[in-house]
Amino acid sequence: MPKENPASKPAASQPPASPSRSASQNENETPKEQPKSAFEDTMVLSLVQRFFKSAVVTFGVWLVGYFNFSFSWLLLGLVVYGWRERFTQVRDMQIEISQTAARDEKKSILARVEDLPSWVYFPDVERAEWINHILSQVWPYVGIYVQNLLTKTVEPKIKENLPAALQSFKFEKIDLGDIPPRVGGVKVYSERVKRDEIYMDIEILYSSDADVAVSIKGITAGIKDLQIRGTLRVVFKPLMNVMPLFGGLNVYFLNNPSIDFNLTSLANAFDVPGFSEMLRSIVQDQIFSIMVLPNRISVPLAENVDANRLRYPLPKGVLRIHMLGAADLKRADFGVLKKGSSDPYSVLRIGSQKFKTKTKNNTLTPVWDESFEAVIDEKSGQYMDINVFDEDPGNKDDELGNVSLDIEPVSKKGVMDAWLPLRDIESGMVHVKLVWLNLCNNPTEIDRMKSESNNSENLSSCILMACVDSAKDLPKSKKSLMEPSPYVELVLGQQKEKTNIQTSTINPKWAENFRFLVHDPYFQDLTALVYDKNTSKLIGECKILLKNLLSATDMTIDQLFDMKGGDSTSTSKLRLQLVLRILSNEYKDEWQETEDLLLSEDKLPPKTEKPVGENLEDLSSHMDSSVDPVSVYESASSPLEAGHLSSDLDDLATQSPSMEGLRQRKSLSPSIESAGQHGRGRIQLTLRYSCLRQKLVVVVHKCVNLLPCDDDNLADPYVRMYLLPDKSSTSKRKTEVVKNSLNPIYDLTFEFAVAPGELATRTLDIAVKHNKSMFSSDRQIIGVAFIQLHNIEDSKAVTDFFDLQPEDCVEKISIDSEN
Repeated sequence: MPKENPASKPAASQPPASPSRSASQNENETPKEQPKSAFEDTMVLSLVQRFFKSAVVTFGVWLVGYFNFSFSWLLLGLVVYGWRERFTQVRDMQIEISQTAARDEKKSILARVEDLPSWVYFPDVERAEWINHILSQVWPYVGIYVQNLLTKTVEPKIKENLPAALQSFKFEKIDLGDIPPRVGGVKVYSERVKRDEIYMDIEILYSSDADVAVSIKGITAGIKDLQIRGTLRVVFKPLMNVMPLFGGLNVYFLNNPSIDFNLTSLANAFDVPGFSEMLRSIVQDQIFSIMVLPNRISVPLAENVDANRLRYPLPKGVLRIHMLGAADLKRADFGVLKKGSSDPYSVLRIGSQKFKTKTKNNTLTPVWDESFEAVIDEKSGQYMDINVFDEDPGNKDDELGNVSLDIEPVSKKGVMDAWLPLRDIESGMVHVKLVWLNLCNNPTEIDRMKSESNNSENLSSCILMACVDSAKDLPKSKKSLMEPSPYVELVLGQQKEKTNIQTSTINPKWAENFRFLVHDPYFQDLTALVYDKNTSKLIGECKILLKNLLSATDMTIDQLFDMKGGDSTSTSKLRLQLVLRILSNEYKDEWQETEDLLLSEDKLPPKTEKPVGENLEDLSSHMDSSVDPVSVYESASSPLEAGHLSSDLDDLATQSPSMEGLRQRKSLSPSIESAGQHGRGRIQLTLRYSCLRQKLVVVVHKCVNLLPCDDDNLADPYVRMYLLPDKSSTSKRKTEVVKNSLNPIYDLTFEFAVAPGELATRTLDIAVKHNKSMFSSDRQIIGVAFIQLHNIEDSKAVTDFFDLQPEDCVEKISIDSEN
């Protein structure tokens, strides 16, 4: 596995040229300076218009004050203006929809194709309409149950944790509405999973008419019209040979679901720019903290199942993210005295984990050079979302583009350094370096990894899993003899975590898990502080030296620790379960740990020998989302290596989680190293079609054993492509020239816009040519290939070698997207 060299900082590199841009230029042309963008002129004109509008409004307000008009006139004008703006927006939207449908009805329908359920596109996703029929009948009873649960169980618990001044908290209205959630599709994984597990992905579509309101001291606020769309993963494990056959159940979102809602009553007053985004972000983060990895809902279904290990399994690894920089970003800020620039920063999300870079002012090519580390619970199906924004203090930040990256290919390769093109924007790329770190239970590995992480204080060499299980014999209050309401705060360096509060008990039970990234276990320690919520006083504390874990069996400690300080007594103890794992950029089979969730051996299901590598990380599962495939360009900071980028593009191109990954088909000829059927060489291509984007993606990897064309028995080959029957200049795509090589490596990605219904009638015309000089008599065309596209399936990539034919040959190649 490739190793990271953290001793040297990533050098700033120029982003690679966009293939689509370079392909449109002739081979001997130099790019001309682009004319001034009309967009900039429009923005300046818009700025001047806004200035005069603001001046007129300001002058009008001054006149109101000058003539001593009543303040109510201003309020009346504000109400009229707000009503007019809302009416105008609705009317303009209706007109725009009608005009778009009139111009191109087919295009407007396909523009909303992502709202359709996943079973429409993917044959491995089953339609579950029978579940929807059951939900529609059960939903009224679910509404009554939820109403009773919130009023009789949740409301009293909330009051217990609120101060006396807010004890009037009450659910005023609980109405789940008449629209139940819908199941868009169900996929059950039967391959590459353990024999004692069942993995199932359920697409949830919830556009409700629910209305929930709460009140405190007569002030009412609430939300309604809640909308949630995402893919829920349900895991049954372990399977057992006794009823109920399933030992436990885990439910969670691998990636953040799409959430939207409307505010009611007093909360609606905060539905203004700035406050609205902040409030929605708070609500979304609370939902993410419950059901988005690493958080999950776990339900033990058998008595002999370890509930703690079921809910908190060991993570699969740690992803080290180096956010290096960006280039060619959109100009978002325009002023009278400046041409236009941006103040970019980036936000990274993996599950419920969120990271943010610093803002770089007044630049379109920011260099962040910041590092983050994310704990990964599932390699398969999780995505890293990168969003780039332009910071506008006092206003909503402008989005400068986004990109999503599948984590599983990075975990297989170990290191990925690439420029990623931003989506939903005219231009822009981000430079990211990712390093995958496996968990190692061998303490001898710590010295090597510690020497690497010592070069930066932000990098970690270990990960600590700490479970706060329980405490016993905590002291009562000396004055009132009241039992404490304890909670535990764990401190490791600058990292702090806190448990929930256990009300009025001297023997609390928490069973909560936390994770800490450790820089140097030889010099760091974990401090557990126990506080009483009623008095805010310290009950006691205990300190654990992390170096003791290195010498412990399996680097694990599970014991009662004596508490010292505060009001603790000699019998006060805190039970902690600590597990330390080394972060290693290497992989060894003996480091893989099996999850024994059963507590009693006599109830274990019958076991059979499994082949090496049949672990959870081998799971190949994909959740449905609207993420489009993203072309990945290899970093220009280092020379291209043979065969390296081709596999990067195969594995790292982001795809919809329900889509199957890129697949390597069997070669059309027995030997890849042969010169092909016609003796002119072979070309390796990856073909993929995205129905959502209506794009045919062609990756030109390399050519092998080409026919020599010059006196030195070499050639200067390049690849030219057309999407027939269109042979116009807009359809032409061309690679760069590789000098003096019969085995050139290109690894370039090209895209052709083509509607789904037209794909079956199109043919990809490929010609490998020799770049001869003007007066040379060398052969120009080395070989050609005509590939029919009628068998390409949506989002299923085909990678293969194709034989080059003579120029006068018109034989077409019909590919099969099935292995």
